[in-house]
Amino acid sequence: MKPKNIAHLLMGAANIAIMFLLVTAAFSDAISPEVSVLFAWLGLLFPFFLVLNALFLIYWLLVRKWMFLFIVCCSLLICWKPVSCYAPFHPFRREAPSSTGVIKLLTYNVMAFNYQPHRKEKPNRILQYIIDSKADIVCLQEYMEAKSEQSLTRKQIVKALGMYPYHFYLPLINYHTYTVGVAVYSKYPITKSWKVCYDSSFNGSTVHELDVHGKKLTVVNNHLESFKLTMEDRSRYEDFIKNINPDTFDDLRGTVQHKLGAAYLIRAEQADIIAEEIRHLKADYLVVCGDFNDTPVSYAHRTVQGELADAFVESGNGLGTTYNQNFFWFRIDHILHSPNMTSYRTTVDKLRLSDHYPVWCYLEMN
Repeated sequence: MKPKNIAHLLMGAANIAIMFLLVTAAFSDAISPEVSVLFAWLGLLFPFFLVLNALFLIYWLLVRKWMFLFIVCCSLLICWKPVSCYAPFHPFRREAPSSTGVIKLLTYNVMAFNYQPHRKEKPNRILQYIIDSKADIVCLQEYMEAKSEQSLTRKQIVKALGMYPYHFYLPLINYHTYTVGVAVYSKYPITKSWKVCYDSSFNGSTVHELDVHGKKLTVVNNHLESFKLTMEDRSRYEDFIKNINPDTFDDLRGTVQHKLGAAYLIRAEQADIIAEEIRHLKADYLVVCGDFNDTPVSYAHRTVQGELADAFVESGNGLGTTYNQNFFWFRIDHILHSPNMTSYRTTVDKLRLSDHYPVWCYLEMN
């Protein structure tokens, strides 16, 4: 056999292995991490397998091996729905109609407002962005209220966000000089709020019933279990990506597997509880949003979404990466809504003030 043919056979074998991993990863979100954490890892690596298969497709096209090209195309077609959910494409996005039934919703992990105060001569840039967004409903995660005016106090935030007369804050963790939790600010009356009960030392979810022009809109604001990677862990990961070094891989792998694996299990339980809470909600319209700490191809996202629509899939473009640090470039902040709503112009603003980008969209209550 010619060396050239042997090379093609080896490439074909490698391609078949990658195709198998791609298809498995594409549908890994159907299996709970409680059954096997391996599928959660495959879901996280889904875009990596997708890129590799795309490179193989180009390779077979260049060497004119049509059978392998056909097989790769088939694998991509099998995964078309997960691919379109991971990176939707809407070249001609519709504008939201001018109607009282259309609201603008913003979700943003504000990273404790970067621990910066808000003064007239030097505004807090994250807080100023929220003010300038002109959103009707704002869902915030890692929201902070300080006890000292050296940072942002409750009084300062409420005054700055005076255009939102209705608000609710759930502190999830108390430090000596400040508290951190989840918050909702609204231009519409919040008639009822409560916490979703699940175990977590730092994260949490809240449910809010709003009166929007006589219609009952229920909003679920989430901050699901974080990976708990320290700044040292993230820096080591970033250094490894920049300078691939096998000597540091084993140590890094152990740390990441331990922390991420544990977080996957906790998030799976939280997602099950939130999904059960959603099933019992009696709402005219429903929005579930926030920092899920998981990608579109994950058990947590699939479970919480259920029959809901994903606003970014419906009216967003591209990968929509929302986490922006240490090479963990994933879309982990989401806006989901009930089928009787239509989303428009779902956007990830590339505003590098927090470790997350803000996500917003217009929602029409049909």
